[in-house]
Amino acid sequence: MNRMAAPTPDIRGLRIQMEPLFGRVFSDDLEHAYSYVDQLCLHLCFRVARECQLFKFPAASLGLLVARANVAPDAVYLVQAIIDVLCEEGFLGRTTAGFLVVRQCPPDESDWLQRRARAACSEATPIYELIGRCHEHAVEFVTGRKTGLAVVFERGDMDLWKRVHTIDSVMSIYADLVAPIVEAIARPGLRVLEVGGGVGAVLQRCLSIFDRLQLDHFCFTDLGQSFVQNARRAYGGDRRLSFARVDLDLPLRDQGLVRESFDVVVAVNVLHAVKHLPFSLRELLGVLKPRGQLILSEGSPPSRARRWRLDLVFGFLRGWWDISTQPGWRPYPGFLLPRQWKGALVACGYEHVHRLPGEDWFHGPCRGGAVLARKQDQPH
Repeated sequence: MNRMAAPTPDIRGLRIQMEPLFGRVFSDDLEHAYSYVDQLCLHLCFRVARECQLFKFPAASLGLLVARANVAPDAVYLVQAIIDVLCEEGFLGRTTAGFLVVRQCPPDESDWLQRRARAACSEATPIYELIGRCHEHAVEFVTGRKTGLAVVFERGDMDLWKRVHTIDSVMSIYADLVAPIVEAIARPGLRVLEVGGGVGAVLQRCLSIFDRLQLDHFCFTDLGQSFVQNARRAYGGDRRLSFARVDLDLPLRDQGLVRESFDVVVAVNVLHAVKHLPFSLRELLGVLKPRGQLILSEGSPPSRARRWRLDLVFGFLRGWWDISTQPGWRPYPGFLLPRQWKGALVACGYEHVHRLPGEDWFHGPCRGGAVLARKQDQPH
């Protein structure tokens, strides 16, 4: 087996090279789009709080609210996120007895906001559509009459999810960040594993790089069999590519991924959803060759004090209510700040961890970004 891994890039040079990309994807236009994302997600909270009568009674704990409203187990995380958002926005207060209504939720204006948002920020239309779909069916999800998958992939349709991750100006940016990093560490004979490949946004962006640099092998994986099948149909004619269903919550060796067999692992907006992050990060470390590189790219809460509003939407998927937390760097399930990703990676044995661009780059809310980390040359 070829044990020569991808070279460690010149990080300073890579930052300089990526600076125009950072400015383009994390632009003022993005912040304008987020102003509507935040409003639309807040009105989703209003609808669930009102129609599920979450705050019909005096101050109560989360457990009591969930029991009174007959919240389905799969929706407990969403209800927790809704409570957090309403507290941040001043509609709820926290007391020793639980959550208390401070002011009543206003009327639902989602339809008007949707029209205004799409007219003002048309490049973010896919994410607005997805928020609208979740808004429409949120009560059914919370009460257990509809699954999260049935909401997001309405009647099995994946077109909206594909547009969100390939062309949407809010969400597709995380795949955009991967290509220049891959190019910086690529060499002939490279073996790449992508986990959580989804609709193929990374593969779509990196194929030309692979052609130019004589990629040896790219293994596309996802938990969803339909995503794997779609990728195989689209790219199966390329002998450099392979496709497999992989569950990051289970040992990778048992799923056919050989130890120390990849130079690079790519993960875009997937690792936040694993049940036990240290386990999954160490499993990925195991399939990397010595000095191999992990590239992850993730959305982020705007700060330690505020939830990422899109957390509401992605909370419809996977078992986020069953995600374990870790003191210090994973205080809650779901999305993390870049510095928290760095803490997690270092704790799990990675070295030379770099945030691109990192929280300090942003003048306002953090919008996430990429993180590059290396496996040790030899165990200490």
